[in-house]
Amino acid sequence: MGIASDLVILIVAGMLGGFVARMLRQPLLLGYIVAGVLVGPHTGGITVSGVHEIELLAEIGVALLLFTLGIEFSIKELKPVRYVALIGTPLQIILTMAFGWGTGQLMGWDSHLSIWFGAFVSLSSTMVVLKTLESKGLVGTLSSRVMLGMLVVQDIAIVPMLIIMPQLGSDSFGLAQLGMAGIKTVLFLLSMFVLGSRVIPRFMRIVAGWNSREMFMLSCSAIGLGIGYATHSLGLSFAFGAFVAGMVLSESRYAYQALSDILPLRDIFSLIFFASVGMLIDPVYVWEHIWSILILASAILVFKGLIFGSVARLFRYRNVIPLALGLGMFQVGELSFLLLQQGAESGSFPKEYFPLFMGTGIVTMLITPIVASCTGPLYSRIQKHRKSDPFESMNLPEHELDGHVVILGYGRFGSYVAESLREIDIPHVVVEIHAGKVDQAVEDGRAVIYGDAGQEIVLEAARVSHARMVLMTIPSVRGSAAILERVEYLSPQCPVVALSRNPEHLEVLNELGVDHIIMPEFETGLEMIRQTLFNFCLSPVEIQNVMDSMRRQRYTPDLELNYPKTALLARLSKAAESVNLNWVEVEENADIVGSSLAGSKIRTVTGVSVAGVLRDDRFIQNPDSSFRFMIGDIVGVLGGRKNIERFRCLATVPKCDLKEV
Repeated sequence: MGIASDLVILIVAGMLGGFVARMLRQPLLLGYIVAGVLVGPHTGGITVSGVHEIELLAEIGVALLLFTLGIEFSIKELKPVRYVALIGTPLQIILTMAFGWGTGQLMGWDSHLSIWFGAFVSLSSTMVVLKTLESKGLVGTLSSRVMLGMLVVQDIAIVPMLIIMPQLGSDSFGLAQLGMAGIKTVLFLLSMFVLGSRVIPRFMRIVAGWNSREMFMLSCSAIGLGIGYATHSLGLSFAFGAFVAGMVLSESRYAYQALSDILPLRDIFSLIFFASVGMLIDPVYVWEHIWSILILASAILVFKGLIFGSVARLFRYRNVIPLALGLGMFQVGELSFLLLQQGAESGSFPKEYFPLFMGTGIVTMLITPIVASCTGPLYSRIQKHRKSDPFESMNLPEHELDGHVVILGYGRFGSYVAESLREIDIPHVVVEIHAGKVDQAVEDGRAVIYGDAGQEIVLEAARVSHARMVLMTIPSVRGSAAILERVEYLSPQCPVVALSRNPEHLEVLNELGVDHIIMPEFETGLEMIRQTLFNFCLSPVEIQNVMDSMRRQRYTPDLELNYPKTALLARLSKAAESVNLNWVEVEENADIVGSSLAGSKIRTVTGVSVAGVLRDDRFIQNPDSSFRFMIGDIVGVLGGRKNIERFRCLATVPKCDLKEV
């Protein structure tokens, strides 16, 4: 079967490797690489025969990987962290390459190989970082946004590196060749600008109008691979052309559909690429050089981590952020494997060192989740042995704050709440640690304190002890717990409203006794359900009862009653289920229409208490005994479920027989 049998072997081995990787909670690409090692030429058993043909086929995987990366790329994602991403990331890459070169010199390598090692270790793994953040529930934190911003710029940096690095050491490579490559690149980008603004959108509009998903997917693949081949014909990188094609397509209305159609194809060819990388690794060589691999991995952990932490500090990020970056982004990235493979194919990188570099990179990936999990405990220990970080206040009123609202965090939700409070003239103060957001708050005219809300001195400056309410929009689970403990200590009676991003966060907030918890995604889902029920012609009263029930189920889950506050919340939840406020609309011909509250003897007959009545646009709270019911009144009643059903019968059914209820 030739190459067909090799592909079958590779895909089956990749599936098994990916399965094992998922069982061990490791990135899939590690499973693919190990699968490639097992079916490669350096091991016995079932072996791929056409290694070179597989390597050539893997170039399509490289192009598709860069093509989808270009589609997903968005300048908007960089805006909140644009300075550290656009300036700090190139600085980090340069410093890491310098560290790699120095390490290579200490290892006795020549300058050419040392530069390759520096380029190899300069990038971090998007897959590993995202997996680690998701497993810890830290997606959405400031640390995660800084990481993702820097990863996006690293992904862009791979493009010029793929052009330059494989040419190192070539006799024909020099400033003239580099300048010519630059001219070709500029001309290519200009032509792509014309294509992207005029030709490609019209072409995609025609294809989309045919409503053929097969033709749409084929057209997207042809654009990415075809433009990549055009750059290859010009003497530039195949992958570079595919990346630019993706960026051009990302600006069109068809970007998301193109991405969804291309992803399955990309994933299959990515498996082939990473498996082909694994086939180049000799396990015997790795075992013989295991100590060198461990030493190099340890050096990368320490020095690359220090570089990331220093860059974060340089751009005014404080507290846990430099530590989180250092312990979360030190690993070698998957695109580094791509760079190494391109260098080995061009002859610029000596293939005998491929297993050493690859083994080192894989080790750094494997230990990332373990090392990153030390961030919280290590930061807590550091906090105990150092003075509090300084804080700075801007736009605070001349008189002391009293009866105000303290908003912790000035992100999307915090800024919206602050604007709303200003419109209704409620005094408030913002506490924010991110320098960029502090600057934005100052521009917006907010009273803001720059500092860590987890420190007592900052909360005291915000006068939490005199606050009417605290609104917490901090997405970090660990950060929320620390802040709530200090708020409880400084102002035990102050109600706290908090955002929750995931079930783990919700559980922590419940355990800490937060007065009210809001899950943005859940509330969005509730609104969609409300609209659905409305279109199914349910009455507003029934819809509201469904909404209230779902909120009670979501926000008061059954937790282990290990905490006094949690036990109290659970008891209150059960009490609310048996006696809760329900809304019932008075219908035409109902028994109570025209009757007074005293005359209908609702309390005696049904056992409910009338808490209020909504009539037209007016709400009547605690109506007196002379109040008379009218058709269309929406009555809020308190009582048990059976009592409420008796009242519902009186308010909706003519000549209701309560004995049957």
